[in-house]
Amino acid sequence: MHNKDKIRIMAKMAVYDKRGFEKDAKSNHYFRHDYIYKKNMHMRFFLGIGCVFLMGFYVLRLFAAEEIDLFTADYFGILMRLLGASLVILVAYSFIGTIIYTREYELAQRRVRRYFALMNELTELNNPRPAEPEPPPPDDSAEPLEGLSDEEFEQIYRPRERAIPYRISEDDQTNEDKPGGN
Repeated sequence: MHNKDKIRIMAKMAVYDKRGFEKDAKSNHYFRHDYIYKKNMHMRFFLGIGCVFLMGFYVLRLFAAEEIDLFTADYFGILMRLLGASLVILVAYSFIGTIIYTREYELAQRRVRRYFALMNELTELNNPRPAEPEPPPPDDSAEPLEGLSDEEFEQIYRPRERAIPYRISEDDQTNEDKPGGN
């Protein structure tokens, strides 16, 4: 029965190793907040580049279609509309990205924990723990505390004082022990 369990566990571990362990292990090196922040920063960066290109194409279309005059255009108004639209898109994508990357991180953590649980289970099957010895029966011959006098109790249960290291005084030192002596 143990061999079938070992094969089943090793097969699950091998499939996970092949399909996604590397990606999950990389995300496992980060704290949750750091992982989400890093992923969102990449997304925001590329989204910002995309917005700049779209704004450029939009302004070029306005000039090419002659909807606005090059010299009399309200550039500040156009810039505010484009930046407002870009900001709305950026906030929406950040919110959506946070939800997606949080879910991705939690699933990766769950898969890594399951992998290590399978590894521990396989270790237990390969190296079963020996049965723990039973504690010795209580010693009925021990004397109860009621029969002890205060002095005996103090001698038995009082913590021992730590030994203080002996320090040689200057009077006890020989000439060789004294600093600068021969």
